[in-house]
Amino acid sequence: MPIFRTEDGAELHYKVEGKDCGKPDLIFIHGWCSNLNHWEAQASYFQDTHRILRMDRRGMGQSTTPGAGHTPQQHAADIAALARHAGFTHAVAIAHAGGGPAGVAFSHDYPDLVSACILVDSAVMPEANLANPTTGTERFYAEMIAKLTAPDGERYFRELYTSFFGPQADRAMVETAVGEACRTPVEVRVKEIRLMASDSATPAAAMPQPTLVMVGPWMADAFPHAADLKQLQSCFKRVEFAQAIGAGHFLQLEVPDQVNAFIKSFVSRLAG
Repeated sequence: MPIFRTEDGAELHYKVEGKDCGKPDLIFIHGWCSNLNHWEAQASYFQDTHRILRMDRRGMGQSTTPGAGHTPQQHAADIAALARHAGFTHAVAIAHAGGGPAGVAFSHDYPDLVSACILVDSAVMPEANLANPTTGTERFYAEMIAKLTAPDGERYFRELYTSFFGPQADRAMVETAVGEACRTPVEVRVKEIRLMASDSATPAAAMPQPTLVMVGPWMADAFPHAADLKQLQSCFKRVEFAQAIGAGHFLQLEVPDQVNAFIKSFVSRLAG
């Protein structure tokens, strides 16, 4: 797997696949403590019709981190530099869960590289106050950090990550995903939670690109505003909404056929 070295020393593992058939390039951005393999079903499905870029974000998967840069803006800069290196322009940025803030920042900060954005089970929200949490979302993130850094934090992390999958998910797939996530250093896990708690609402509201927000039952239950169309219409200039069924939080792994169909429909209408 090729490696791209950022200006501050992070080494990003990535894959470039697919064919240039005149359709938009696709850039896949994984979520919290995840990796590029979580998009395998999408890469296989679209490789005959689109050029595809997927990477392990800094500090996750096989990519390294210099210890800093775990912000939406730095992740966006990483993706932009890698996209330019690989010759990707006017792409559709597709981000899952904790990768959503990076996907929004990438779309907002680099409109020359991003023609549209798809958020997969990811919430857009204002800055969360983790020092003095008062809302349910703020308490959720603050509690995660406290438990991750407690003596039994490893057990908590494994149980938490397992809970992200629906009961119908393939158990072998779940064990693989959880085992890979457990390799993420604790300090990166915490920094990426703080990233998720950062302000993604402001850049989302200023994004000119059409956006598809795709959610499943887990997100609709944990973050109801993420599945509220009126709320979403106030967050984006141009937004569409799609709801997946029969899955937990990892839609692309659990119900790939639904995710692929939503992506295909959205992208085909962009081309039209």
